[in-house]
Amino acid sequence: MKQNPFSFYDFLGYMIPGAVLLYMLTFVFGVDNLVTVLHLEETKNSTANQLLSFIPAVIGCYLLGHALAIGSSAIIESFTNYSNGYPSEFLFAVKPKPYLSSSSLVGNIGRALLWLLIFPISFLKTLLKDRCKIKIFNQAKSLPKPLREATFNKCVKILKDKIEVDTSNMHIDKGIDGDYLRLLYHFIFENSERHSLKLQNYVALYGLTRNVSFVFILLFWIALYSWLFVESSNIDSTYLFVFSMLAYIFYLGFVKFYRRYSLEAVMASTVYNVKES
Repeated sequence: MKQNPFSFYDFLGYMIPGAVLLYMLTFVFGVDNLVTVLHLEETKNSTANQLLSFIPAVIGCYLLGHALAIGSSAIIESFTNYSNGYPSEFLFAVKPKPYLSSSSLVGNIGRALLWLLIFPISFLKTLLKDRCKIKIFNQAKSLPKPLREATFNKCVKILKDKIEVDTSNMHIDKGIDGDYLRLLYHFIFENSERHSLKLQNYVALYGLTRNVSFVFILLFWIALYSWLFVESSNIDSTYLFVFSMLAYIFYLGFVKFYRRYSLEAVMASTVYNVKES
């Protein structure tokens, strides 16, 4: 399948998070210097000049979006994998290891710092999902038992027969571990155009929601600093609550689309194998 190197979804995945952060910094926290730096001050010239005046802002949002994507991948995605396990595991009802289960003390300290770094998400997840067991907040759901057994067997067959992977040590109790889901993804991407389009969309959606969630984490800490240490600030506890809830809501969206992306690769492999039989 041919893929455009620069898609509309890719652009929005970086542009929107960067724009949200710059907008909030400018109009909520009053960082007026951004207006001057990005040349957003009002212009009375022609329409063409008015349009050109927004180009630095567009470029700035896009580049900032890339930085946010790197940060969100390193922080939010890592927290998700540590606390829920990979989607290729929890889809098959593999129970995640305890959060502080790193093989080294340094690793556990790093995980504890990560938990604190994304406190709005980690606290709400612990409270609403882990303690209160509210189903709507559990997006890391497994497949029904008969379905996960059938799909696992088909995926193993694809890996063994089509990709020539040694699957002798693969068992459903471990899920599709060893990063083999990546192989299934590329196999489906090359062999099923219909499913590959859906996979691309899910990648864009989980990237967008992950990046936006990271934006609200940053805004939470900026708001907390302003509330505690900036005397002239108009920021109060309401902003902390709103930013926390938005960070968690978009985090749930990320887990949802992260799961759907993995599920699409798994189900597409299952259907492909059936057609080949």
